[in-house]
Amino acid sequence: MFLILDDHPIARKGLESIIHMYRPDDEVLQAGTVKEAIENMQGRDVNMAFIDLNLNGESGLDFLRWLKKERQEVKTIFITSSSREQDFLQAKDMGVDAYILKDAFIDEIMFGLKAVERGSKFYSADLIENIGSSTEEDKKLSSLTARETEVLKLMHCGYSNLEISNKLFISNGTTKKHVSSILSKLGLKNRVEAVLFADKSEEFQSLSGEGR
Repeated sequence: MFLILDDHPIARKGLESIIHMYRPDDEVLQAGTVKEAIENMQGRDVNMAFIDLNLNGESGLDFLRWLKKERQEVKTIFITSSSREQDFLQAKDMGVDAYILKDAFIDEIMFGLKAVERGSKFYSADLIENIGSSTEEDKKLSSLTARETEVLKLMHCGYSNLEISNKLFISNGTTKKHVSSILSKLGLKNRVEAVLFADKSEEFQSLSGEGR
């Protein structure tokens, strides 16, 4: 039995079709949030989980962390659009079995699935080739957590701390801590500098879907 955690229904459906090409009779559970994924796991004999990293304000790393604590037997495959070195290394350090980019060909996804079933690790070749090639600014940006990146995106859009809190359903105090951490990691003094940093960063533009 498989589980797919992705906040985009179309992406879940497409991945389900790929899985059924290999295992046509296996059940594929779907979830759009970490909470829903955990609920779907209860009482189910799930063997492998496909996990997206960025989940509309949540992080697939939280689900991976839960699996490593509660369901260590489940094989885990990250299939995500994030090619950030920090994201990959964090998932790798947490024990993810495979890390595949969403623009991979079907053959690569199938190869990764089969490799993980055999007990091997699999990482997209393009990802491995780019490790260590990041600029200093990109490395700073990659040091942000998924939640901090989300906060920076909203800061860049001009949202106040209160508006960010309401949008992400977190307390104002938590938002302030995220902002403080962002400024510290990026080596900046204030929000204005953070916005200017984001404007100049090609990596940030690609993460936020701007400049395309």
